[in-house]
Amino acid sequence: MVTRHARRQRHPQYGLTLIELMIALAVGLLVVLAAGMMLQQARSVYQDIDDHGRVQETGRLALEHLQQALQQAGHLPSETLPDDAMQTRQGLRGLDDSRQAELLDPAAGMFGSSGSDGVNHSDLLMLGFFGAPRGSRSEMVNCSGADAPAGPLQEAARSWVIYYIAPGTGGEAELRCRYQGRNGSWTSDAIARGVEAMQLRYAIDSDDDGAPDRWLDASAMPASAWDRVILVRIALLVRGSQRRPAVDDTGARGYDLFPPGRHADPGWRVTEEDGEQRRRAVFRTTVMLRNLATGQAR
Repeated sequence: MVTRHARRQRHPQYGLTLIELMIALAVGLLVVLAAGMMLQQARSVYQDIDDHGRVQETGRLALEHLQQALQQAGHLPSETLPDDAMQTRQGLRGLDDSRQAELLDPAAGMFGSSGSDGVNHSDLLMLGFFGAPRGSRSEMVNCSGADAPAGPLQEAARSWVIYYIAPGTGGEAELRCRYQGRNGSWTSDAIARGVEAMQLRYAIDSDDDGAPDRWLDASAMPASAWDRVILVRIALLVRGSQRRPAVDDTGARGYDLFPPGRHADPGWRVTEEDGEQRRRAVFRTTVMLRNLATGQAR
């Protein structure tokens, strides 16, 4: 006699029903979609953090580079400086709203004029210094890292570097430096990619008391006032490379390179393009010049 239990063993189940298979496929698909969304979100967060870090690092390094360059302005080789050294002018000039560095030659007295073509109305900075013999404690380098050549204390022998904002590869704005090589020809290198605006202000000491009397833009500086500049204020706007999704409908955002005030200049504010939504940050610092023009009472 065959029992009911024995009959069940003769007919084992070899697969799933169609409904069970469809449910399993749906659950598996949901798991894969959830995992893909989590991976995409993690990737987006990583890119955003990396972009934020790059903006902060670029701004910090660019300010540090400009600060060190400004502290070299007007340098004289003290170890080889004769007692009757000539009176020298300040190794500092600037232009408002300009990027025409290739038209300038400060060593020849060609300081140019504001061209109203600066990227985001960015300013241009010219710094000059005298080199010292190799191995000297006062040895100077230009923005390429090459030693500034030692020469006679004549204005024509002063080494100059020019900092400005210009489009780089792919149209991405960058801080660039133009300098003279060993053969005397001018060339330029990128210093920091992603710097899309630079604004400068200059504090002058008119009464020789060692304190700044007023802040001026380059276009408002009399020619004689450059020898009395004691402080330079720098503001940089740095942007990231990643386009971020819009988080609100407030429209294009604006960034003030210098705090808005009573005498605010419209060129100090940069407004992003509609829908661009890149990460941006403003970096500011004030640098005291340590090499003042000789022959000036301080």
